[in-house]
Amino acid sequence: MSQDVTGAAADFPYFNDECSTSIPVSEARKVDDADAEAWDETCDVLVVGCGLAGTSAALRAAEDSTLSVLAVDRGEGGGASALSGGVLYLGGTRVQKECGVEDSAENMAAYLAHETGTLIRPETVRRFADQSASFIPWLETHGARFGGPLSEAKTSYPGTKFLYYSGNEKTLAARKLATPAPRGHRTLPANPADVTAMSGGELMRPLLASLASKPNIRLSPHTTVRRLVVDGEGRVVGAEMWRLPAGPARKHRFLMRMGRNMMATILGAAARASRAATRIEHEQARLVRVRVRRGVVLSAGGFIFNPTMVANAAPKYVGVAGIGTIGDDGSGIKLGASVGGGTDRMNIVSAWRFLYPPATWVKGIAIGPDGRRIVNEEEYGARTGEAVFERNQGLGWVIVDRPLQESVEQDAKDPELLSFQKLTTKAALRLYTKAAPTLERLAEKIGVPADALVATVDAYNRSIRDGEPDAFAKSDASRKPIETGPFFATDISWKPKLNPISGVTMGGLTVNEETGAVLSADGREIAGLYAAGRNAVGLCSNFYVSGLSLADCVFSGWRAAESLKAR
Repeated sequence: MSQDVTGAAADFPYFNDECSTSIPVSEARKVDDADAEAWDETCDVLVVGCGLAGTSAALRAAEDSTLSVLAVDRGEGGGASALSGGVLYLGGTRVQKECGVEDSAENMAAYLAHETGTLIRPETVRRFADQSASFIPWLETHGARFGGPLSEAKTSYPGTKFLYYSGNEKTLAARKLATPAPRGHRTLPANPADVTAMSGGELMRPLLASLASKPNIRLSPHTTVRRLVVDGEGRVVGAEMWRLPAGPARKHRFLMRMGRNMMATILGAAARASRAATRIEHEQARLVRVRVRRGVVLSAGGFIFNPTMVANAAPKYVGVAGIGTIGDDGSGIKLGASVGGGTDRMNIVSAWRFLYPPATWVKGIAIGPDGRRIVNEEEYGARTGEAVFERNQGLGWVIVDRPLQESVEQDAKDPELLSFQKLTTKAALRLYTKAAPTLERLAEKIGVPADALVATVDAYNRSIRDGEPDAFAKSDASRKPIETGPFFATDISWKPKLNPISGVTMGGLTVNEETGAVLSADGREIAGLYAAGRNAVGLCSNFYVSGLSLADCVFSGWRAAESLKAR
């Protein structure tokens, strides 16, 4: 499917990076007079990809009843959002107040400065914080549910709770900027018996049903956009879509579901199903040319399921287990690049290596292959993943002593843990943990310099005994000397297959932070083209915490829709 490209697409180094399940994207087609062209369909707004970002954009745009919206998706809709934990990072909300939590937009914006750094302008962060409390009532009008109870536990995902500390709010560095508050709002299930299920599906099912019910929205599943159409002035005026007829679409639906099934993945059948779904798309989809009067919103996800693109753009992260679907193949980003869209942060992957649960692991120390400590262990898993991949060749271990290991074993029996947490924790303890009577012998078993490991543990213990601040600013509550053998090392690298490091790509198209319009490399707006979610550089593209990506999906989807309504 590779092709030689010229013009705008030639400036994007990953344009020809395809894999066995990716959608081919062509250089944009140029027309002199859009109105003189033969089109199969027309719409005011075309939304490409119906995860949370695209669905938010479509629903928000459709609030203007005079606009016709066409929303297309490679699958049935939902995308990576439906497979996620269904957590949104929000502040000053009704749910927080009901749970007795005091928070404000100003307080949340102050904390987010810690995560977004200089990538996103402070005024954009504050605008997001100001809007975030209104996301819940808006989502609830479309059938989603939110509420308590609150969890105070240190966890990567709360088992039976629906509001929790989902980021680094309690760390010493964050406390200097803002008062800690739980802002991870997990979507409530429609059936109370499903409290321990992942909530992404509970979020997306009612939103997609609402989308399908709107008279001025047409939902076109099993459809891919492979080419944009621009006029003589460079404005995006249409697209070439490829849609599956009803018969092939039924088989395609089955294969797409199989391709994201966990058991099918473990048995090796998911990859075969995904390749078969792609063959159906290539062989049986039919071309549909659509005229777009106001603009196109690209919201087709990242590129974590395009291993060729990951290997070229972010080679350090080849070992990451992707979260999403085969729709996360980079095609949306390539569509933007095909008309001159600039990109940023393409080398950044948010890779999540949680040291909790079991929460006791945060009291140990995480080391790299040189035997030296690599991170503040109590920080969010994306910080640990970044330390492992960016600075330590994808390798790392968490070191504890016998008393801590006994506590870890006890934590692993917590009935609040979800099934996937029990599975990965049990695998880590039984399959990927080594023990030795001394630190020197442990170093030999895991292949790190013994003198460095001993020195690292001695320095850690000494700072605790002497009452000195932790070298990585870990709080005192998460510090305990490592001094009683035997000693244990648990592998936190990319290698453990039953305890993988999961992740998503953070890079994408650069956008105007006020309008969501795609920008060229020289900062010029590309008329008629917008990007949202992980097709765009956003609030979570510097450092990710749970819920910030989904919240950014709503924020960026709204932003694009409001710009299109105002045109």
